[in-house]
Amino acid sequence: MQQLLLLAALAMTACTTLGPNPVTTGVSAVPSGRPGVELAVGAMPAFYLSDAAAQRDGAGGATAQQTATFEPDRWLGVKGLIVGARRFGDGSDSPIEPLLGYRRRLDDNFSVLGLAYGTHTSAANDGADYEATRFGGELTLDAALPKITNWVALHGFLSASGTLLDASGTYCVAADGVAIDCEETSRRVDASVDGVYFAGTGGLALDLARRPTGSLHSIRIAMLSSIGVMPKLRDGEQQPSKDGFYSFGLSLQVGFGAPE
Repeated sequence: MQQLLLLAALAMTACTTLGPNPVTTGVSAVPSGRPGVELAVGAMPAFYLSDAAAQRDGAGGATAQQTATFEPDRWLGVKGLIVGARRFGDGSDSPIEPLLGYRRRLDDNFSVLGLAYGTHTSAANDGADYEATRFGGELTLDAALPKITNWVALHGFLSASGTLLDASGTYCVAADGVAIDCEETSRRVDASVDGVYFAGTGGLALDLARRPTGSLHSIRIAMLSSIGVMPKLRDGEQQPSKDGFYSFGLSLQVGFGAPE
């Protein structure tokens, strides 16, 4: 399954990329209601710093992601608290980002999640390099739709995220200032980006085997799409306007832990 998700991520990014920035965590807003761990793999909607320099219309892709979260619940006496981390990207360009959040059920059908994240990363590829610091937050609302069976339920969800990005690096440009793959004769420029970038995500998820008892808490398969804004660079200079993008993703999450 993980190999299929990675292939999906590569298929949605048509050329060499650098600087992945996922715009949603993909973490479910539905609490387990007991101590447990959730593990997930997926291809998350994202934009890339390299796309900001290449100025492709509607540029956006997906980045491979692996996530682990822990919900201590009654063990710490703080129901709804989750802590964890995710790894996104590929190869040497794959930072690990801590996650801290809180989620709760509003009633039998609606759940909410607030989540914060942040990391510092650097990488180089094909003559380009970058260093970046990012901090952000995400708010998610999940709605349970009519049950298919006692073991299978359909959920819809909406998320809004904002990410503060501070990045710098070097890359090669053509005569018009648009990024190109570096060659010996290419002109290199220094660049920097800073700003807050917002995105909205919506999707549908199949919740399988979500039961109040047993060591297996749930299996969730989610399909999602995102729209948002990303930086825009020309000849190494950040432009006053931002580019819009859209992207799609897919994830598989398994939750397990305390039997009840």
